[in-house]
Amino acid sequence: MILAAVLASAVLAAGASARVASRLSRQGTVVRRLSDRPGPRTARPVIAGRRWQLAEPPARVAAALAEADLPVPPGVAWTAWIGGVAIGPVFAAMVGGPGLAGVTALGLLVGPLLVVRSRRGRADARLEQALPGALEAVARSLRSGASLRQAVEEAGTASGPSRVLAGELSRAAAEAAQGASLVTTLEAVGARRPLPGVRLGVAALCLGAETGGAQARAVDGVAATLRERLAVAAELKALSSQARISALVIGVAPLGFGAFAAATDPRTSEFLLHTPAGLVLLVTGLVLDALGWLWMQHLAKVNV
Repeated sequence: MILAAVLASAVLAAGASARVASRLSRQGTVVRRLSDRPGPRTARPVIAGRRWQLAEPPARVAAALAEADLPVPPGVAWTAWIGGVAIGPVFAAMVGGPGLAGVTALGLLVGPLLVVRSRRGRADARLEQALPGALEAVARSLRSGASLRQAVEEAGTASGPSRVLAGELSRAAAEAAQGASLVTTLEAVGARRPLPGVRLGVAALCLGAETGGAQARAVDGVAATLRERLAVAAELKALSSQARISALVIGVAPLGFGAFAAATDPRTSEFLLHTPAGLVLLVTGLVLDALGWLWMQHLAKVNV
């Protein structure tokens, strides 16, 4: 029961930190827009007569969230993480002593990193899944009489669930509308997103822009090829589902068993949380559990 109470307190603390961070971020945006001068690098909204300062998150935080396809503002995620790491161990120390506080701090510090690490590449995968539909939209626009630039712009507004692909296509069309070469802007998309499907689609679009001819037919052929590749990848993912479930069991089962044992047997919690040997064993077990989960994730990863 003690461990369950600590985990609940940590979750509540992290949620409260996220809500406060979101509110501060919105108020900071309003303050910067109403100001006559450009806002500083850090927002300082006033709450209850006091000034609160939100530190700007590192650039790698935004990059990691974008790569993991997590729709969370970097400032909110960074503030919630720092707030959870700072507040969670305090509640744990009040309930279970310094041993539980250290374990809670380790979990709150490493847990979000593991979640982001496990979702790495989701944005690229979603982009490639939406690419055939975007190319088919380009082909439909070309058949209706639109120019290639207009077709790319229309595909950017209807590129499915991938925000990244929509942004890339809209950016390429906007740069071409401002006078840049469409071939150059499309090649820039391929350079920013060096994925096999993106390179193939960019090559087909650039070839059609430079040589003309039956552009819609060529784009449809590339879309069909990409769909076949995605079908093969989906089949491989289905075949590796057992390994991925095993990875989930490896990561979750020891944690669940440890929490159950600590909640039902006071001697277990006393040994693990209040003795040096128990703390060493607990930390070692958690580290080995995380390494095993990461290794199983690596083995179950599908590359096409």
